[in-house]
Amino acid sequence: MISIFGRSKRDEARKKAQAEYDEARDADPASRSGHALTIRAGARAKAHVDKTFITGAEKAVTYDEMRAIAIVKGEEKPEPPKASEYQVIKSVNGELLTYLPLPYAERIFKLGMRYQTMEITAAQAVELVQQVADQISLELQLKEPFLALEFLREELKQENGETDAEPDDDNAAGNR
Repeated sequence: MISIFGRSKRDEARKKAQAEYDEARDADPASRSGHALTIRAGARAKAHVDKTFITGAEKAVTYDEMRAIAIVKGEEKPEPPKASEYQVIKSVNGELLTYLPLPYAERIFKLGMRYQTMEITAAQAVELVQQVADQISLELQLKEPFLALEFLREELKQENGETDAEPDDDNAAGNR
C-alpha cells in the first residue's frame, strides 16, 4: 500500500473504492450518469486486472525463493501469497485506490502466479484472464468487454512477427 494513506484514510479510501464499484455495477447504463459511472469503473477495472496479474507474477518469484530457502533449511514452507481486492493505480489525477471483488482478484492473481511459474503459456494467460474480464464487464454492464493484458498481447504479437497494420484491400484479396 502506498504511504500517503494512514490507517483511517486507507480504510476510508477502501470504502470509497468499493462504493464506487458497487454504484457503477448497480447503475442504469442507459442513463447519462449511469453510462459515465460504468465507463469509469470499466477503465479502473481494466487497470486493476492488469496490475493484479502483474502482482501475482511478481509474488510468485518471491514465494518460490522463500519456499526453496525453507526447504533447504528444513523449515516449514511459507504461506502462499494472497490477492487483494484493492490496488493503487495511476490515473491522470495521480494515484487512485481501486476495488475489484475478491473472487475476481484471486483468480487473476493466481493466473499471474501460474504464468510466472510457466504452468500456463502467455496465450493461455491472456485467454483465461480475458474470461474473467468478460465476467467483470458483464457485471458492470459495459457495452463491450474491456481488453485485459494488452501488454502481454502486444508481446505475443511481437514474438509471432505480427503488426497492427491492416493489409490494403487490394493486397488482402491476393494474400488469401
